Amino acid sequence: MNEQVLIPTVIGLSLVFIFTNGFQDGSSVTATAIASRSLTPAQTITLVASAEFLGALLGGSAVANTIQAITNCPADLNLLPVLSSGLLAAIIWNFLTRFVRFPSSSTHALVGGIVGAIITQTGNDKFIVWGSPDNLIHPSGLWKVLVSLFLSPLIGFLAGYLCLILIFIALLRSSTKVNRPLKSMQWLTVGALAFGHGANDTQKAMGVMLLCLKAVGIQTGDEIPLWVRLSTGIVMALGIISLAHGIVKRVGSGIFKIQPVHALASQIASASVILVGSATGGPVAASQVIASTVIGVGSAQRKKGVHWLVARDMLVAWFLTIPGSALLASLIHLALVRHFH
Repeated sequence: MNEQVLIPTVIGLSLVFIFTNGFQDGSSVTATAIASRSLTPAQTITLVASAEFLGALLGGSAVANTIQAITNCPADLNLLPVLSSGLLAAIIWNFLTRFVRFPSSSTHALVGGIVGAIITQTGNDKFIVWGSPDNLIHPSGLWKVLVSLFLSPLIGFLAGYLCLILIFIALLRSSTKVNRPLKSMQWLTVGALAFGHGANDTQKAMGVMLLCLKAVGIQTGDEIPLWVRLSTGIVMALGIISLAHGIVKRVGSGIFKIQPVHALASQIASASVILVGSATGGPVAASQVIASTVIGVGSAQRKKGVHWLVARDMLVAWFLTIPGSALLASLIHLALVRHFH
């Protein structure tokens, strides 16, 4: 396949990936507000889609730079088929997990897909920038991605737990009338969470697009073109509109019976973790961060009220998605190479 075909293929697959991210991880962003009936589904989708678009447009480029930094493939390695295979694997994984209502992470799928395709193309891992596992404060390369992906749900759990306790202390003498302002506050917290998710997750596709543009000499610096931001933001918003109701139900009510106070605590905790990740260049798994904050909130309320089987499924997805999507990308890449050569 020549560059004239592969460039639009990689760009197109990047946008399809963002669309699947919109209904996969974006459904988790809407889940607590809808489940707690703090906002109507129409209000939530409109708010989240708008904030996600703004996150793509104004959210910086730190995460995109982190994604680019996981590989140092030279231009003559023919990087475009590798990116195509990795993206296609992540897209298929997202559709499969949507079908079975599995709380998987689009970010895990993308990272696994790219790593699997690169190793399959080269036969080894010499073009994977692993970084140093000894440096947790300022990690780099793939290690930075893995640290962000695997630590963020744990931080989300603790943040959700503490947020609910602090809110309960603040509302100690309140009556049930406090539910109305708690619901109204979610216009702000859901908006912040959606902005953070839009900033973090669209940049993963932007990073892949920049790798593509640099590989063919169209782009030289790390500046993200406006058309890339606009296109990823629009497609992310469309993905939000195509809500995966099974995921909304699983995260919103399958883990814990959420009331407005729990939804607010979860949103504050999730938004904090994801916004910090976006600012520091740490790609986080939004769906798993949100689900982990719900588990943290539920544990703070009543541990026996948490459906721990859902938490178990999350843990399984946590460990399976990267190797699973890497294997899928490897098989796709082998099939593509065999077909076109």
